[in-house]
Amino acid sequence: MSARVAVTAIVAAFLRTSAGIREIGGMSSAPQNRRLHRVFATKFTEYHLREDECVGVRDRETGAWLRHHAALRLRAIQVPESGEDFVWIGRRIQFWGRLADVVTSPVLEVGRPERWAVEHYVSKSSTGELRA
Repeated sequence: MSARVAVTAIVAAFLRTSAGIREIGGMSSAPQNRRLHRVFATKFTEYHLREDECVGVRDRETGAWLRHHAALRLRAIQVPESGEDFVWIGRRIQFWGRLADVVTSPVLEVGRPERWAVEHYVSKSSTGELRA
């Protein structure tokens, strides 16, 4: 057997094995979206969500993080699936909690937060204190 045929046989065996592992492990061959953070921007405010929890609120004009905003740590009643964000343009987000509900003004943009913004999220702060 030539070296080329041997290499081809080894590669084919590897590909069969990795495909089998994906199938047995319940993994699809399509990449899974692991992005958890999204930003829903209204006229004056950005609402930063991790899945359905509001983890940051920022004033769009000044760029200041609003550490006492009522929506922080509340959960959105409904948000679009990842990849379907465009259907949310023009709609309002409703957040709910045990003590408060918040309804935003209409969403104008939906996107991904910049990497530096994640460091300002409420979840990155110590319990009992919020960094400015």
